[in-house]
Amino acid sequence: MLKFVGTALTAAALIVGAAHAESNMIRKDVEVSYRDLNLSTDAGARTLLVRIQAAAASACGGAAAFYSSYSVAPSLAAEEFATCRANAVNAAVNAIPAPLVHQIFASNGSYERVAGAR
Repeated sequence: MLKFVGTALTAAALIVGAAHAESNMIRKDVEVSYRDLNLSTDAGARTLLVRIQAAAASACGGAAAFYSSYSVAPSLAAEEFATCRANAVNAAVNAIPAPLVHQIFASNGSYERVAGAR
């Protein structure tokens, strides 16, 4: 059985293709494979969370600097990118049937600190 999770699972949040007027919306679906991971181990769960973080950034346009509003309002673009990324990460984590992944994600409070926490 192929195991992967998309960073966006709800049709309402999924926008395929180029930039959209609401930049905190997810712009594309990115698959994150975890068939090579044992999600019942700390290392496997943390590795998946790091992969999800990278996929979420990609799904939201790569970086705030790529948003059309960045040249006029960089702090707003950064906030929109962060919101999009957080929404994508939350959607992906919630779609994974692995209690340890949920536990690590919740205990860190932020996916930014997942990789470094041991």
